[in-house]
Amino acid sequence: MDGKRPAIDNTRCGYPGTIKRQRTVPDNWDGETQRPVDYIPPEYHRYTIAWICALPTELVAAEAMLDEKHDVLPFHACHGNTYTVDTNTYTLGSIEGHNVVITCLPADQYGTNNAANVVTNLVRTFPSTRLALMVGIGGGVPSSARDIRLGDVVVGTRTMQYDLGKIVAGAEIQRTAIARTIHHSFGKVITFLRAKHDREPSHIPSILKEKFQKLPHYGRPTDPDRLFLSNYNHPESAATCDDCDQTKRMTRRTRSDNDTVIHYGAIASGNQVMKNATERDIAARTLDVVCFEMEAAGIMDILPCLPIRGICDYADSHKNKAWQRYAAAVAAAYARELLSILPLTDSGTRAVSRFGPPQVLLDQHEKQIQLMESLKFDQMDSRRLTVKRAHNKTCAWFIKHPDYCAWLNDEKLKLHHGFLWLRGKPGAGKSTIMKFAFSRMQKDPHWSPLIISFFFNARGEYLERSIEGMYRSLLFQLFQGYPQLRSVLCDLCSTQQENEGCPSLDTLKDVFSEAVLGLGQLRLTCFIDALDECDEQQVTDMVREFEDLAEEASAEGIAFRICFSSRHYPYIVIKRGATMTLENQPGHTQDMENYVKSRLRFNNPTLVEDLQPELLEKAAGVFLWLILVVDILNTEYSQGGLALKKRLVEIPSDLGALFKDILTRDSKNMEHLFLCVIWILCAKRPLRPKEFYHALWSGLSQSGHVDPNPPAVTSPDAEDSAIRCVIGFSKGLAEITKSTQPTVQFIHESVRDYLLKGGGLAERWPDLGFDWELLSHEKLKLCCSAYINHLLKSEYGSEECDTMHFRFMGNTSHEPTILGEHGGLDTAFQKIDQVITKLLIDGEPKASSGTHTGKTGFKLAPSFSYEEIVRLLIENKAYVEAANGGRAAHLSDKREHDYYATAKVLLDSGAALDVLNDAGETPLVNAVPACDRKLLQLLLENGANVDLTGNRYEYTPLILAILRGREDMVVDLIEHGANVNLSKQAGMTPLSAAREVGCSAWLIRLLERLSDT
Repeated sequence: MDGKRPAIDNTRCGYPGTIKRQRTVPDNWDGETQRPVDYIPPEYHRYTIAWICALPTELVAAEAMLDEKHDVLPFHACHGNTYTVDTNTYTLGSIEGHNVVITCLPADQYGTNNAANVVTNLVRTFPSTRLALMVGIGGGVPSSARDIRLGDVVVGTRTMQYDLGKIVAGAEIQRTAIARTIHHSFGKVITFLRAKHDREPSHIPSILKEKFQKLPHYGRPTDPDRLFLSNYNHPESAATCDDCDQTKRMTRRTRSDNDTVIHYGAIASGNQVMKNATERDIAARTLDVVCFEMEAAGIMDILPCLPIRGICDYADSHKNKAWQRYAAAVAAAYARELLSILPLTDSGTRAVSRFGPPQVLLDQHEKQIQLMESLKFDQMDSRRLTVKRAHNKTCAWFIKHPDYCAWLNDEKLKLHHGFLWLRGKPGAGKSTIMKFAFSRMQKDPHWSPLIISFFFNARGEYLERSIEGMYRSLLFQLFQGYPQLRSVLCDLCSTQQENEGCPSLDTLKDVFSEAVLGLGQLRLTCFIDALDECDEQQVTDMVREFEDLAEEASAEGIAFRICFSSRHYPYIVIKRGATMTLENQPGHTQDMENYVKSRLRFNNPTLVEDLQPELLEKAAGVFLWLILVVDILNTEYSQGGLALKKRLVEIPSDLGALFKDILTRDSKNMEHLFLCVIWILCAKRPLRPKEFYHALWSGLSQSGHVDPNPPAVTSPDAEDSAIRCVIGFSKGLAEITKSTQPTVQFIHESVRDYLLKGGGLAERWPDLGFDWELLSHEKLKLCCSAYINHLLKSEYGSEECDTMHFRFMGNTSHEPTILGEHGGLDTAFQKIDQVITKLLIDGEPKASSGTHTGKTGFKLAPSFSYEEIVRLLIENKAYVEAANGGRAAHLSDKREHDYYATAKVLLDSGAALDVLNDAGETPLVNAVPACDRKLLQLLLENGANVDLTGNRYEYTPLILAILRGREDMVVDLIEHGANVNLSKQAGMTPLSAAREVGCSAWLIRLLERLSDT
């Protein structure tokens, strides 16, 4: 062993708890995220085996097994922009070719919960860890069936948490321990090793002799191995067993030698020390266990774990510490022998380089980051976020329902294969219940496994309503929660070429199956809502695939659960699992009763009681119908009880008929209603409230129903005006979603179904005819044209016009696909593009005149990342050599979207690379905070000055890349000649910056070698 330090000194790493990383860049820095998703430097991914100890004695024995001790790594545990401090200490090294991370529980903090906390931190910091060894001491259970002696080893093929149970009659505890079997990777190796030991002796004696030469106090003790009768307790006043009644000792045969015997069987794990022989024997008989310990059960739900225990006592009152060191040593020796035959992974096939990571590992890590990024899409959880929260005092019945409880019961997993299906009528409230159950399970401290979800959204973009989007979302959540499984993603996507994008659907399915089957003792629960909002054939195939996967996972003892929800049709029969019909559940009916009592705003309780039975009967379990009708009754309450009863009789019980009643109740503002409906139906993506507000104005302006100028969207009351506009003009059938990026949508998918499938659109606007979509898009084309014409008539370059132009055109008329892919509009949109380009070219202000915005058409065009417009502007000799550097200044501007293609056009046209923009920044400086490595490489290849700072903080691109945690960009910059000795702001150098932010050890060593100091 040749390392310099035995373990990480966490006193240099931070403080316990979760903190925000201290900023090392100015507060007004407008860069985006500092790191890619869950960025972890590649050297942390080399370690694949976790070795867990509970006592310092066990830690010493573990470290003695190392063939090589590796240098300490700087602290690192990051999730997004939140840095979670890892309070563990680690020893790193290699054993039999495996890179191993060793850690020990904090002093005097034993038990399953503390072990779980330690391992949770470990897998976060070392995400490629695939297997854990819990190695240390334990208490043996002697019996006539197993001659267990002190110094023997017990290998846990099954683990039982014995201190779980319930009190039954007679104050007895009925144990409810759940069996946790070892991962199949361990099972295969143990089978091989047991067969090997049947042919030849174990290597434990030779390992002890070799590895403990300098630790003689870890040798076999001279103290006798004494086993007393179960009913004989150790005298409380006696320090040792020398004074115990020797007539109470059990008589056992003498072994021919002192070699360690290896036993395989179940281990009992709990949070209390077992020191009572009678209780020991009762638990052992009940659970069929041969050893007691305190940590393994807490680890096996997080990481596949093999408990290995050296026997130091018999779990009785005669416990003493005389055999602990030797027991720890023999357990460690067995673990080493096991590692000698455990197959190596790619990450463990070579020793850690002293001068940085092998390039292949860096490439693998970058590939993993790329694949994770490719899974993401912006709307992954938008539907779940927009589902309204459950009303007070509703939905709680669901998580208490017998079918739901049986679904969570591990003992019944083989019966239902983890399937639960909630079916119900449209608008019954299925999504609300799914969101409630998902949120409750996430918050439940007693439910530790990973919980992921996908809510299909028929109103959303393709990925929101497709099986491909579902798999991408589930996989992203799965690999975020269990990063140790990410190797599955890389393995199955190994043929994926750079820039190919997301893997194919078939590959995504394979990756999901392999990841689930690789869970081992980890648990996974999926909530998948609104299957009816996806293509029927896709859903049918997906359910069949999930059934096959669940059956295989159940046979492997993997806790994999799926909760589906859908309408009654299309009806898919599942072979196993429970099915619940929402409208038939008494708890759901009670929820509706509670809603009526709390939401009918009447001062007359008798009237509420009179109306409630008919309300519930007509609702027939459809919560949406009840919500709408309660609002109607509240609005008309002033007309008196008799009028309300008459109105309730008139209201149709069918949900579609109710929508018709709402739309045809009066003929006010029908043009407003029509525009609302077709914008929501025809837009390719839901419009944001301010976009929607201007979209309506553009249509209504043609008939003179609105002011000549678009409504202000920056005024204090703009938000309230938008809400009134949406609710009022849609007659309450549309709403603004309550999400991070609110959009305008129908209040429920059943509104769209009524308009399109139920004939509501044709009935209300018969002039649309059969080809309603063509005429609707024609109307929206006129809206876009009216908006552009208004801009052309306005004074070009004014701040107001500039704001309006890019708020609406940038998201609708300029991106034709926003209105769908209707073939009849192709020519129209070509003309609109020509109008926009003409506006940018012909409307260009003279250089001498200037404008108060300072924005030319050329500077505005790249905001779209639309290289064709930029090329057209250049070909038409539009005014591009403006103040502040001309084309080069445009090249330096900050971008919200991918700018690579546009930048390439600018460079091909001769744009200079090192001219500053308005903020005093070079293009290269601008590329680093945008985390745009592709753009950075383009600039470097075209000869950008790698050391030019330009901005007022005088950070070099190299220092910025270090502060941003972009070690890949650091390598690019150094390879292109970046000066590692250049000192800028406050004397900061690249090396001092790397040390300050805790960069990877290999990077710090590289900078140390390259720098002069």
